[in-house]
Amino acid sequence: MKKTRIALLISFLLAALLITGACKGKDKEADTTAKDKDSEKIEDTTAKDKETDADTTAKEDEPFVIPEFVNPLTGLGTEKDLSKKRPVSIMVNNIGVSLPQEGISQADILYECLAEGGITRLMMITTDYDDLTKVGSVRSARDYYIDYADGYDCIFVHAGGSTYAYNTFNARGTNRIDGVNGPAALYYTYATFERDPERLKQFATEHTLVVKNGEGLKKAIEYYGYRTEKNAGYEKPMNFVDFEKTATLANKATHAKVVMSNYQTVDFVYSEDTGLYSRYQYNGQKHIDNSTGEQLAFKNVLVLFTYTAAIPGDDKARIDIGTTGSGSGWYLTEGTYQKITWKKESSGAVLKYYFEDGTEVQFNRGKTMINVVPTYNESAVKFDNEWKDK
Repeated sequence: MKKTRIALLISFLLAALLITGACKGKDKEADTTAKDKDSEKIEDTTAKDKETDADTTAKEDEPFVIPEFVNPLTGLGTEKDLSKKRPVSIMVNNIGVSLPQEGISQADILYECLAEGGITRLMMITTDYDDLTKVGSVRSARDYYIDYADGYDCIFVHAGGSTYAYNTFNARGTNRIDGVNGPAALYYTYATFERDPERLKQFATEHTLVVKNGEGLKKAIEYYGYRTEKNAGYEKPMNFVDFEKTATLANKATHAKVVMSNYQTVDFVYSEDTGLYSRYQYNGQKHIDNSTGEQLAFKNVLVLFTYTAAIPGDDKARIDIGTTGSGSGWYLTEGTYQKITWKKESSGAVLKYYFEDGTEVQFNRGKTMINVVPTYNESAVKFDNEWKDK
C-alpha cells in the first residue's frame, strides 16, 4: 500500500511539472508573437514614411504650371484677371526731408525723374490697386510724368502740379484724381486722401498728404465715372521671358551707380540670394518703405538717358525732359547688364526697348525700376562688383 501511494504521488508530481512547463512554453510563444507583431508595426510605419518621401519627390518633380492670370506690368502670376484692368499712377515725394515714404514698395513699376533744383520725384504704377494700403506722401505732377503714365493708360493721381502739367491735363482730358485742387467732399470725407496724423507730427504739412487706400481710389474713380478697363487696342507695355526661364546679359556687375544730379545719387546692388537689386539713394542710404520697414528691391532696372534742361524764363527753375523719340540706356538684371535703345513714338505710346542688334528686350518677370537720367550724366554711370553697405 505504501509503495502504491508513493508511486501515485510521484506520478502526480511529474504530471504537474509537465503541465507547468507546457504553460510556460505557450507564454514564451505568445510573447514572441507579440514582439513580432510590434516589429511589423515599425515596418509598416517605415513603409509609410517611404511612401511619403516618394510622394514628396513626385511633387517636386511635377512640371511647372503656368498661371491662369498674369500681371501685365510684372509678368508674375496673379489670382485674378488683370489683363484689361487700367492701372493707376501716383506721384510720390522723394525729397530727403520727406523720407521715408509710405507704401512705395507696392509699385509694379517705379519711375524716378528729376524735378527742379536737382531733387527727384517718383511715380509708382500699379494695376491691382484694389487692396492698396496707404501711399505717400503724394506730391505735384510734372508734364513729362504724364507722358510716361499715358503709355500705360493710367488714371493719374497727384496733389497739384506745375502750370505745364495742368495745361497738359486740360489739353488731353486726362483722367486724374487731384488731392489739392478738387471737391473737398471727395478728398477728405470721401476716403481718398488725408493728412496722415503720424506724418503731421514729424513733417511739414506739404509732406503729409497720403492716399488712404485702394478702396478710397475706387471711390474717387466711381465718383468721376472714369473707365476702369484699358482702351481697345492697348499695346502690351513689356514682353517677358517664358516662365521658368531667366535672361542674363552680356556684362557682369553686381553694383551700378547712377548719378541723377549733384543732390541725388542712386545705387543698385544685386543679391544672388534674392535675385533682386536693392535700391540705395542719397549717397548710400537704404531706400526704405516705412509701411513694411523693408528696402526697395527690383528684378529689373532700366537707366534711360534723355534730353534734360531748365525751362528758359521759368520762375521756379522747372525743367523740360524729353520723353519721345529715342535714346540710349542700360538694362540690368540677374547681376548682368547690357546697352539698350529706348523708343517712344508719341506721348501716349508705350516705351519700347531694343538691344543694339535690333532685337526687342525680353524682361525677366518681376518688378521694374526706371531711372530717367540726363544725357549729360551718362558717363557718370558706373558698373563694378564692389559695394559696402553703410
